[in-house]
Amino acid sequence: MSSMYNLKMIDPEENVTYEFIPGPESEEAWHIRIMAGQFNETVIKYGAIGFNKVAEDTMTFNFDIISSPDSELTEEDLTLQETAGVILQHIISEALKADNGTIALNEVKRAN
Repeated sequence: MSSMYNLKMIDPEENVTYEFIPGPESEEAWHIRIMAGQFNETVIKYGAIGFNKVAEDTMTFNFDIISSPDSELTEEDLTLQETAGVILQHIISEALKADNGTIALNEVKRAN
């Protein structure tokens, strides 16, 4: 995957470079533990995800750092943002391929 930041990315693979771990909020709230690369052992939680809101063919998302061995790491870190984006794209792609109900897409109605 090319990046406008020209960063070294992990090649995402579930249970190899990242894994789902249950969040304490509910059975449906999952966190992602990064298991490889610069952010090894960092746990993140995705928030809102949107498509084509900023520009055509773009994905936007929010995420929070739940824990990290790097106490100075923040959500503003561009390399972490890119890593989180690559992982999220992989998760969505795999869920769409599986077509087993693990992902639901809803169209947002825009105000006039």
